[in-house]
Amino acid sequence: MHAILSTGLFNGVGSRLIASRSEAEQRLWAEKVLGWDVGARPRRTFLTAPPDNGTYVLPLRQSFIKDARLMPGTRVMLALLTGWAGQGGPLQLTEGTIAKHLGRSVRQVFRYLQDAMRAGYLRYAYTKNRLGMITGLKVYLSFPLLRPDLKRKPRSNPMKPARTLLADTNTLIKDSYLLDEKLGAALDRFRQTAGFTAA
Repeated sequence: MHAILSTGLFNGVGSRLIASRSEAEQRLWAEKVLGWDVGARPRRTFLTAPPDNGTYVLPLRQSFIKDARLMPGTRVMLALLTGWAGQGGPLQLTEGTIAKHLGRSVRQVFRYLQDAMRAGYLRYAYTKNRLGMITGLKVYLSFPLLRPDLKRKPRSNPMKPARTLLADTNTLIKDSYLLDEKLGAALDRFRQTAGFTAA
């Protein structure tokens, strides 16, 4: 590993390649290539970067981002919860789930929840099973404080009204119901010679 790091392979690429490595490899890279004093840096500097799987958060109000009453971690948690809430329903999750996604402890997530509730950005209640044991959280976000009212622009071409499409029929079967005159005459003669009467 030291040979790869010392060749300067990662010098031009920067921290994007190394951020997906383990904590030990990042510490080694920072010490050998960048020349950092690894012991003086906080541990969060070497955490693995979260994978980008294409998820995103809708636009947020700037007044929420600028709110100095909130801890910085509370803002990040609220942005994450706003993205998870989608159309605006309540969220059912656990403090541990939030902590895992934020890279924080459950106790710190509890502090974030209390901070957001004091500022009026959410309210929450614990969910319990029939024995009374706590199974998770039900979080209700205050969307008027978090998201702008996104109004869709009218379409230039109005959509065509919904209609039922015609069934796809097999024309060979449909045409087989049409009687051939020669065949009809032959069947009539056969019926008369056999003694059948027309019904």
